[in-house]
Amino acid sequence: MKKFFCLIALVSAFCFQSHAQFATATTFPLIAGDTLTNTDTVTKVIKATAGYEASSIQVNLNKISGTIGGKVYLFQSDDGVNFIVTDSANYTTLSTTTPSIQTPSATASAIFLKNPIHSVYYLVAATSTGTVSAQVRVLYTLRKWQLSTSSF
Repeated sequence: MKKFFCLIALVSAFCFQSHAQFATATTFPLIAGDTLTNTDTVTKVIKATAGYEASSIQVNLNKISGTIGGKVYLFQSDDGVNFIVTDSANYTTLSTTTPSIQTPSATASAIFLKNPIHSVYYLVAATSTGTVSAQVRVLYTLRKWQLSTSSF
């Protein structure tokens, strides 16, 4: 009987641990300042503590009017005050005519992957150029364990 309970406990622990690797992205709530207008910048700060190993940061733009142009910058800092640029990306226009995927809710997007995570604070700065009005939405996922590609 003891062996049976030990086996159940082992299987349960494995199930709980394996589910910890699957997470949904955290989204910053939209506020009035999250709309880019002409030449503008929107910033968000992500705090990565508690031993996270990898992260994915996605910046989505929903065009209201005009033509989307600009870049997204990723800064990092250990103190939350002095940030340095580590990455930048141009916006990628998402296709709404591809039949094999669902129609995207965003007009343009940029993604940053960090593995391993080196700093505690990450600042995302979305910039725009030209004549545009677009809503900025920042999503991120922090992972404590690196996912394995091996199958069981």
